Amino acid sequence: MKKAPVILFLIAFIGFIAGLVHLFHLRFETGDSYPPYSSLRADPLGTKALFESLETLVETRRNLHTLAKLADGRDTTLFWLGAEPMDLRFVPADYERLETFIRSGGRLVISLTPTQRAPRMNRFATGTPGRPARITTNAPPIRPGEEFLDPDAISIRDRWQMEFDYAPLSSVEDQVVPEPAVLRQTNAATKLPRSLAIHTATHFGDATNGWETIYARVARTNVYPVVIERRFGRGSIVLCADSYHFSNEALRRDREPQFIAWSVGGAQKIRFDETHLGVTQEPGVAALLREYRLGGVFIALLVLAGLFVWQNSVSFMPPYEEQLARERAELVEGKDSATGFINLLKRNIVPADLMKVCIEQWNTHVSRMRRPSTARLDAMQQLIDAENQLDPRSRNPVRMYREFCEILKRRH
Repeated sequence: MKKAPVILFLIAFIGFIAGLVHLFHLRFETGDSYPPYSSLRADPLGTKALFESLETLVETRRNLHTLAKLADGRDTTLFWLGAEPMDLRFVPADYERLETFIRSGGRLVISLTPTQRAPRMNRFATGTPGRPARITTNAPPIRPGEEFLDPDAISIRDRWQMEFDYAPLSSVEDQVVPEPAVLRQTNAATKLPRSLAIHTATHFGDATNGWETIYARVARTNVYPVVIERRFGRGSIVLCADSYHFSNEALRRDREPQFIAWSVGGAQKIRFDETHLGVTQEPGVAALLREYRLGGVFIALLVLAGLFVWQNSVSFMPPYEEQLARERAELVEGKDSATGFINLLKRNIVPADLMKVCIEQWNTHVSRMRRPSTARLDAMQQLIDAENQLDPRSRNPVRMYREFCEILKRRH
């Protein structure tokens, strides 16, 4: 019974962790943590279905790097989906990379985020915080809503000579509803459908310098272009006012395969840009290992490092005799201090001088405290004289030591 609360707590904790993991799995499976119209998003607002569909037909990849790494555009279509008109601004170096991509045979398809009304502009702002307003005679005029953007960047309005405009959609009881369709305005692309559904109030105006209107929304006597195209070198630029037809929802409910095929063109390579949506990839060691498939090499290096440590810690071969001799020479035989002292005496005192050294040490330390009688000292001196008369090889220090001990033990 005492273990029951602990068991219940463990079961509840495991259930909580399992539920948390399941929620994270559902969140990342649908991809709704990514921005709308991202090819990593699987819900209705994403474009993952289009990415996976094209992936089965031609080489399709995601662009997670900056425009500085944009490759050659030959037989390549770059989808730039879900862009905001105010964000379509690039510095001159990025324009050169994009235009080089298009001139070499690439096709750039830019579609905008649908909106049902014109965005509200701050008409009282005069410059970025901490920076005065840009007042020059050569630069193009600042449009409302662009006061806080990078002054060094140039809008595609000025670079490619077109304009964004807004025309309100029809309304029923104060609710904005989409127009039924936009009509095809060109006879050159006869394979395109006659009409498309529209879900945005954005359109393009004042498009000059070679822009051709492909689809337009007709309201009474007004014509609002929503899909335009322009030839640029060997490639082309396509601007779509609505990204709906590329979304997962449109591919399920309102599929237009002819329009998508026209948008792709005859490209053999397709790239979905994710950088403008804020999805980038920071190259690291792990990313390089996955990209160049160096996982096996990394594992082999780890194994070699482990073997190197093992080799230096454990010897596989028996030691040489010379090494054993050197190691034994450094050892001191014995297990206690007395044995170590005896070994020290054996190494530093010659056997012939052993008795002499013992007598000197005895006279220095012992005889002063308890001085023996004169008779005992005379007897000991006689033994020393007799021992000194013998040949050094015949002397016996052990025997002489024992006789000294007997003389000191005698009472008389």
